[in-house]
Amino acid sequence: KIKYLNIIEKNKYNLDQRILKITNNQIISGLYKGTYLVGKNHWGAHDFSSKMLGVYEEQVQKKILDIKERHNLEYLVNFGASDGFHVLGLIKNKIFKKGFAFEINPAERIILKKNIEKNNLCEKIEIFEKANFEEIFNILDSKKLEKSLFLIDIEGGEFDLFRPEYIKKLERSFFIIENHDFLLRDIKKKRDLDNLLKNYFDIELIKNSGRNPFAFDFIKDLSDDERWLIMSEGRPCEMNWIVLRPKKDIT
Repeated sequence: KIKYLNIIEKNKYNLDQRILKITNNQIISGLYKGTYLVGKNHWGAHDFSSKMLGVYEEQVQKKILDIKERHNLEYLVNFGASDGFHVLGLIKNKIFKKGFAFEINPAERIILKKNIEKNNLCEKIEIFEKANFEEIFNILDSKKLEKSLFLIDIEGGEFDLFRPEYIKKLERSFFIIENHDFLLRDIKKKRDLDNLLKNYFDIELIKNSGRNPFAFDFIKDLSDDERWLIMSEGRPCEMNWIVLRPKKDIT
C-alpha cells in the first residue's frame, strides 16, 4: 500500500526497515546513542537509516554540543520537533536538563509522545503544538532564557516567527535555525529577518557535512550504492543552518 515517488524512494524505505531491525530501533552511535525511535513519521520521509546510525544532521549535533558546553546551557526548545530525534537524544543523554517540544502536526505529535514514553522522558520533555514564543515566555523567565537553546525546523515558518517585540526577551538566548529560504517567494521576508537579527546576534551559517558509510562493520555486505543511500537525508537542495549567538557578553 506504500506509494513511492521513484525507485530510489523504494530502496531507501527498504534500507530503513533493515537498519531499524538490525539496530532494534535504537541509535547505535554518536551523541544520541541509546535513544529509541519507533521508526515512523507522517512526512513520508525515509531517513531512519542515518538516524539510527547516529549521523543524521551530524553537523547540527556537533554545533549544539559546542554551544551548550561553551555557555553551560540547560534548556532546549525544539520548534518543529517531528519525531523528537534531537530533543530525545539530547535529554536522554543528559546534555540538556529539560526539553520543550513543539510540533504542529497532530499525527506527528502522537509519534513524538510514543518516543518520549519509550525513552522514559515524560517528566523531562513537554509537548506543545504550533511553534510560538508566547508559551515559552510563560514557562521560562529571563534567567532561564539565557540558559536556553532554540532548535528551529519549521519548513519556512521561521520567517514569520520572529517579531521585533519578541527580540528584547530573546536577545540573550541561542538559536540554530534550519534555513528554508529556497521556499520563499517573498524575498523581502528574508531581508527583513536578516536586518532584525543582525542587530542582536552574531550570525554564522553551517552547511551539511560529509559522512562515512564505511564506518559501520555490520553493513559491510551492502553495495556501495546502498551504503551511500542510507546516508541520504532526502534534502531537495544544498541547505544550511543559521546559528545565532547573543552580541552581548553573557559569560
